[in-house]
Amino acid sequence: MLKVPSRFSVMLSTTLAVVLALAVIVGAVFMPLLCDMLINARDSISVRDNLADSDRTVVMVVAYLILAIILLADILLFALLIKVRRSEVFTAGSVSLIRGVSWCCIALCIAFAVLGYYFYLSFVVSFLAVFLGLCLRVVKNVIEEAVEIKSENDLTV
Repeated sequence: MLKVPSRFSVMLSTTLAVVLALAVIVGAVFMPLLCDMLINARDSISVRDNLADSDRTVVMVVAYLILAIILLADILLFALLIKVRRSEVFTAGSVSLIRGVSWCCIALCIAFAVLGYYFYLSFVVSFLAVFLGLCLRVVKNVIEEAVEIKSENDLTV
């Protein structure tokens, strides 16, 4: 498997985090158009014929909420990348940032589950979001344990 140097990997991840933030901002600008396109798209697995204006408003609000959650998670990941760049990985602050991203995934799960009422495929995205949130919770627990071990070792020396 291709091994990328650590500094390059952090720089690449930071660049992708900035690109994602910009994409979220652009998505927020075009969200009304994107929601209309999604609602009016023809498919055979969702039931959304003649959505009432109140339902369209719900879809729009949830879509903006999803963008806000993604932007928050992106900011937390960016802050974590700054800690990685500074070699401050095994700290309580890093654990808190990972915890925040995992809760963002859980919030995304809920938001996409709400959209599942209108778009059945949103339930799949909801499932993926909760799975990612669970994975991040496990990583958070591992890092948290490593922080405790590091603290004990620092006190010993």
